[in-house]
Amino acid sequence: MEADERKTLFKAEFHPVLKTYIFLYVLQLLVVSIIGIIVVPFWLLGLGVWVSGRYFAHLECVLTENTLEYKKGYLFRVEKTVLLDKIQDLTLKEGPLLRFFNLQMLIIETAGQSNPDGGGDAKLIGIIDAREFRRKVLAQRDIITARDEMPARIENEMQTGESQISLLKEIRDTLKRIEREFVDMGRKS
Repeated sequence: MEADERKTLFKAEFHPVLKTYIFLYVLQLLVVSIIGIIVVPFWLLGLGVWVSGRYFAHLECVLTENTLEYKKGYLFRVEKTVLLDKIQDLTLKEGPLLRFFNLQMLIIETAGQSNPDGGGDAKLIGIIDAREFRRKVLAQRDIITARDEMPARIENEMQTGESQISLLKEIRDTLKRIEREFVDMGRKS
């Protein structure tokens, strides 16, 4: 089912300054790598602005009733759907460069994540009002979790009630048997 077919609760917007952040971040990576030094002039002469703009144009993050769906990347596209009930935490992170641009990184951590560096399953940078977005996602996750737990809790309570009734019936039958035996003993004496 596509995101358009599900009820969209909130669509995140990304801060336009993210394009500049991406440009400088990649430039930093290019400068420190041997092969990247060759690309630096092309990056500075327009390639960087074009790639940063294309990357920014392809960012999307949508909160639906049951999922968090995001798309990012231009050359290397990533599309991922994360079930809300699998989200353990959403971490907000800021480094010096992010703080300089007044941006935050939102790290999605899910149950059973297999990312060995502990960096979470996904990283989204530049969501406008990331704290509020985080609050909305976690609130929806709590709603989903409570809804999913409710039938199990009711079932458990019903089973507990049924087992209590069963136990009470056994006690009743045992007391009746003891009473009959007591009455029979009184007749024999």
